[in-house]
Amino acid sequence: MEIPKRISTSHKGEIGKVLIISGSYRYYGSPILCALGAEVAGADLITLYLPEEHKNTAKQYALNFFLNSFVRNTLGFEDVGMIIDAAKHNDAMIIGPGLGNDQDTKKAIIEILSEITIPIVIDAEALFPEILNIKRSVPWILTPHHGEFTRVFNTLPTPENVQAMARKYSFTLVVKGHVDIISNGQELYLNKTGCSQMRVGGTGDVLAGIIGSFIAQKIEPYEASCSATYHYGKAGEELSTGQWSFSSYDLAKYFPSYLSFS
Repeated sequence: MEIPKRISTSHKGEIGKVLIISGSYRYYGSPILCALGAEVAGADLITLYLPEEHKNTAKQYALNFFLNSFVRNTLGFEDVGMIIDAAKHNDAMIIGPGLGNDQDTKKAIIEILSEITIPIVIDAEALFPEILNIKRSVPWILTPHHGEFTRVFNTLPTPENVQAMARKYSFTLVVKGHVDIISNGQELYLNKTGCSQMRVGGTGDVLAGIIGSFIAQKIEPYEASCSATYHYGKAGEELSTGQWSFSSYDLAKYFPSYLSFS
């Protein structure tokens, strides 16, 4: 499973810039965990758009994030222009974790997905059936759990259905579960790494960050999805040997130590 290569002559920003659109008045952990996932997976620069009230919390967890506020306390149509402009200066985008289900937020997501010209990881509340009608010219990576897959595609997430939906819509699917199902329509990978401790909230946010980080570091979307999912699960397995339980934050902070020996 490919992981990003370290290049001794690289400079700041050359090894991946990630833009993250996440969080709402209810969910403050999602943007932080997603950004930490991108950071620990090796991306150089992380730009976050999140609610103003959560910026101080984000500052407590990392010193390397560029923090920007939504106009209101959740993503809305007023934010679309500045996010589209910010995407022009990044290598990959992640949208969805903790955004909530406001109708104005959904309209903003549709407009953003219609205009972005860099690869996009789409997670959580950005996963709804209407996005399937959007015309696009860049890679999409959707990361639903089983319930979200059924909500979007109106079918059960069997390996056959996941591969069929990925083929029909020409994107990569990462369906999270006890066994992760990953397909780009042609290839199919069943990832069996992981452990029961990874059931805690926030693990999907970190994974979305890792996938986006790998893509920003020029790994092809399907390979990035398979590799990120496999290595993230293996890191969880290793951490579980010394801890009866752990948080998503614990796992994110452990991840680069695991990668250094993989």
